[in-house]
Amino acid sequence: AVMAAVRCARFNKRRSLVVTFGGAYHGWWDGMQPTAGNERTPTDVLQLKDMNPLSLAVIAARSSEIAAVLVNPLQCFHLNSSPPSDLVLSSNNRKVGPTDGYKEWLHKLRKTCTDAGVLLIFDEVYTGFRVAPGGAQEAYDVKADMVVYGKTLGGGLPVGVLCGSKSSMTRSDPKKAARVAYVIGTFAGHPAVMGSMNAFLKWHEQPSTKLAYVTMHSRIDTFIAKANASFKENGYPLKLANWFSVWSMMYTEPGRYHWMLQYYMREAGVALSWVGTGRCLFSLDWTEAHFETLLTRMLAACAEMKKGGWWESPKINVKMAVSQEFVTAIVKSLVGLP
Repeated sequence: AVMAAVRCARFNKRRSLVVTFGGAYHGWWDGMQPTAGNERTPTDVLQLKDMNPLSLAVIAARSSEIAAVLVNPLQCFHLNSSPPSDLVLSSNNRKVGPTDGYKEWLHKLRKTCTDAGVLLIFDEVYTGFRVAPGGAQEAYDVKADMVVYGKTLGGGLPVGVLCGSKSSMTRSDPKKAARVAYVIGTFAGHPAVMGSMNAFLKWHEQPSTKLAYVTMHSRIDTFIAKANASFKENGYPLKLANWFSVWSMMYTEPGRYHWMLQYYMREAGVALSWVGTGRCLFSLDWTEAHFETLLTRMLAACAEMKKGGWWESPKINVKMAVSQEFVTAIVKSLVGLP
């Protein structure tokens, strides 16, 4: 879906540059992936900094080169930092949590793109239908020119979907018959996926669906507040932060063994993905009983973590101790002491 959006944007704008923002994830396609794991360096991708006025100035100044600005709304949760899904076992003290002013930033970005004649693309493969029935567009009241969705729209089946205006998604040139933009796929229009998608969209349009989102967000807010109060009461250096139904576990004090918590969590019956405690998700169908069970198991894991001594403060300054041992060894060697 991201590949289709970028290709259509470049085709219809007749420009090559696509703007992305630092730390944003747009899949593994090497045409958009600027980080480790990509053996080529895309020369037609311009990476800027989120929530920075200078980024808006760059977009305006180079508008004649820029076809589109690609935004992953999940950036709000870890601005300009590597996302919690990166290959790090320990969740450190990186700043995560909803960023103040992000909605206003998106509105400014929308205006800048409109004034510059640049397409604004929302990558909602992850956030679409997760944060609100209308995704991040509804949550932030921002209308994008194109939006990409993933398997949520397919009712859980693998699919990539690109939505947008006719002018931004045209794949042929009415004046030049040979000029076309090929956007095709082996699984395009698969009957099973179309049936699943149809069922999902019918469910999505029901009045009860919007109420389910409201109920979910209320239960999540209650859970986060109750969990944080329990952690503080028990002296656990843990704090939860959430962005709608996406949440993360953060540590209030530095520690070398925080990564151990994910194993205690699993032992207590909390199923975590391979990214550990960095980024977790709540399901729309969770009841209050599910949240109570989760909190009980998290507190049990924290109790075992503390009991094992993994959250005890270091009794010595490790860096100082190693330095002293190193210097002592050198002195002994110089003076010939054993």
